[in-house]
Amino acid sequence: MMKVKKDIPIWLGRLAYLVGAVMIAAVFLPPLRKEADYFYAFIPLPIRATAAASAIFSGIVMITIARGLKRRKSRARNLALLLLILNSFNSLTQSVIQLILLVLLIIFRKEFYAKSDPSTKWRPVTAFIQMAAVTLISSGSLLYLRKDNLFYGSASLSQISKAVLLGFFGIDSGLTFKSERLSDSAAFFLGAMGVFTILVPLWLFFRRVTPITTMSDEERLILKKLYKHDELQDSVAYFATRYDKSVVWSKNKKAAIAYRVVDGVMLASGDPIGEYSLWPEAIEEFMKIAKQYAWTPGVMGATEKGGQVWIEKAKMLAIDIGDEAIIKVNDFTIEGKAMGNIRHMVNRTKRDGYSAVTYKWPDVSVSEQVELVKLAKEWRYGAAERGFSMSMDRFGLAEDAETIITIAKKGNEIKGFIYFMPWATTGWSLDRMQREKAVDPGINELMIVTTVEAAAKVGVENVSLNFAAFRSLFERADKISAGPLIRTMRNLIRFVSNWFPVESLYRFNAKFQPEWQTRYVLYPNPADLPRVGWAAIRAEQFISSFKSKGIRR
Repeated sequence: MMKVKKDIPIWLGRLAYLVGAVMIAAVFLPPLRKEADYFYAFIPLPIRATAAASAIFSGIVMITIARGLKRRKSRARNLALLLLILNSFNSLTQSVIQLILLVLLIIFRKEFYAKSDPSTKWRPVTAFIQMAAVTLISSGSLLYLRKDNLFYGSASLSQISKAVLLGFFGIDSGLTFKSERLSDSAAFFLGAMGVFTILVPLWLFFRRVTPITTMSDEERLILKKLYKHDELQDSVAYFATRYDKSVVWSKNKKAAIAYRVVDGVMLASGDPIGEYSLWPEAIEEFMKIAKQYAWTPGVMGATEKGGQVWIEKAKMLAIDIGDEAIIKVNDFTIEGKAMGNIRHMVNRTKRDGYSAVTYKWPDVSVSEQVELVKLAKEWRYGAAERGFSMSMDRFGLAEDAETIITIAKKGNEIKGFIYFMPWATTGWSLDRMQREKAVDPGINELMIVTTVEAAAKVGVENVSLNFAAFRSLFERADKISAGPLIRTMRNLIRFVSNWFPVESLYRFNAKFQPEWQTRYVLYPNPADLPRVGWAAIRAEQFISSFKSKGIRR
């Protein structure tokens, strides 16, 4: 019974899609239109013509808010009720379907409790573009399909498109209608569509904008203290201080969870930060906010330790997405057969005239800092900045004074660098590794080995390298016991590697004989996995947005 009740908003959202589609179809399809004409015959022409525009507009809005109904939004329910009441008098088929939805929305009103999502200043602009496109296409299609009954002569698609656009502004198009009555009907219809086109954007413009609040500078400072709470903090804890993340706290602010909302998914990154005993309390606060807005909770890149707490407290499910490569500094050496390739590459690079030095960022000269920031942008070579859970959205800022950088040079010319965030009190976590495109092979190996050697001198115990997605799959596929399914999946990932360096990252990391730490995506139930997975892909910016973000400096 509980499962059925939980799914009610989903089914009512689907019914709203159907109602919206029928509202629009009733204007175009003769059988449904004839049913409505029995009622429209008794009302004045201006209202009758406006009713068609109102039906199209209402159908568009109903289809739009159906997603809000599926997500339990209270405002979506109220707007749906208003549209259903205003469009009560239609064809018998349409009226029955609308009445069913109206009654169900009243009966199950308590299921729609969620607040509306915070908005942005760009929402009215996008709404106007969407409404304009839909109303232009629908109005033009309606007139074009009925052109033989409306106009004398042959009206082309371009002429009708022009007539629609001018009609939105109340301007005569110049087309000759077969009767004055038809001309008046078209004028009222197009004028109403023009009004409806700006109605929703205007409402959104005057509506109070409440954007999702990202963390303040003060909160960022508190987080920077929490990641040092103990040496068992997550290696990606410092990345929680990204500028695009929000934060939820335990009551005493001794534990926190950084997150970002993407397509209705409240996506946390890594493990909670701070005192371990307060992680459940932070998770509880996180889930309260998710429920308040009917966001789907999800976690990207949790460790075994953090994932276990999420599963116990929030009843999450987990799926392995790959492994983080961690070099144990005290055990690392480039001697021995297993490290032969690394040793060879490092020695050859040194013979070719390369050198590498590790610094704390503030110890780098100002002139080199400026040059490094410039090179960091140049060495993207047009590629978008990616990352959310395991990379930073800024580089070389004074506020990140504890960051570490290893710079590789040939002579006095910088050829590459690797940049690390602090990890608790005894670790460094890789943020970015960049180099000149035409540089000789082996420079990455040289910089990593140099970094680990520098870490040993200052008592750092762990150096976290790249994340290797699907590592266990590649490892299993390399064994002679691997079956056809495993090898097929491996080959599919290899195909994807043509665009994203999935396999090459795993092979490169594996050369350093690291300790592997599994990372997980967490989600509430199996049906939510695609949605959480898509939100994670969007957050990590594997699917680029229209607005490209550069490195902050």
